[in-house]
Amino acid sequence: MHDTSSEGAPSHVGAGTVVMTARVVDGRGTVRLLRVVAALACLQTLVQGLLAGMLLNGDVDSIDPHGFNAYVFELLVILQVVAAILLWRRNRWLTWPLKATIGILLATFTQTALGLEGSLAAHVTLGVALCAMETALVLRAFTLRVANSTAPA
Repeated sequence: MHDTSSEGAPSHVGAGTVVMTARVVDGRGTVRLLRVVAALACLQTLVQGLLAGMLLNGDVDSIDPHGFNAYVFELLVILQVVAAILLWRRNRWLTWPLKATIGILLATFTQTALGLEGSLAAHVTLGVALCAMETALVLRAFTLRVANSTAPA
């Protein structure tokens, strides 16, 4: 089963041949916003991993930057959700960015709770998963085809 929200509707070309046509997204600015914020959030997961590695390696001074960075990451994820909502409002058929960003937001809040609770094994595992989710979101966001605007830039 294909996710028609991102690929478009199937069109029948010939006898037994189905071709998926790509849907074009309206809102160059909202797509750009989603891409930029998602890329920054993805980079934040790498910084968080670096700080976590330093902490696990015995550098106890990295705990404060790791904690501060966690809140910066949460802010970026909230901005991702806002960008996804703005994109969805212009393209009601395009639901995957909103679903993905809400899922990442829930995982982020869970991640923070696990970190504050001191549940290290779950915290590290979810951190790796968040890095993978952000990477997937960035890659998929850059596959969106944006409609050509008729207005001069």
